[in-house]
Formats: sequence, structure tokens, C-alpha cells
Amino acid sequence: MKILRVAGVNLASLDEFDIDFRKVTSDRNRIFAIIGDTGAGKSTILDAICLALYGR
Repeated sequence: MKILRVAGVNLASLDEFDIDFRKVTSDRNRIFAIIGDTGAGKSTILDAICLALYGR
């Protein structure tokens, strides 16, 4: 399974977000890093993926 896109609205500390993993800068590099300050919503993005996959 390959996650292509994650989007959400009003999920925890994030208002609206849309991450398209298909947008890569190079055909060789397909690694994405979710980085940001404390409280920026990094864990919320991972929670959204878990919610979509497992419904909890």
C-alpha cells in the first residue's frame, strides 16, 4: 500500500491541510520528512493517517 495524499479540515491544531506525496522533486528521492516546531501538528498528520487506515 502506498499513501498518495493526506488531507483534512479542523483536525486538532490544524485548520486545513493537504499533503500530496506524489509531488516529488526528483525521481530518485521519494523520502518525505514531516518537520516543524513543537505544536505545529506533526503528530496530528500521523494521527490522520491512522484514522483513515484503521478508523480510530
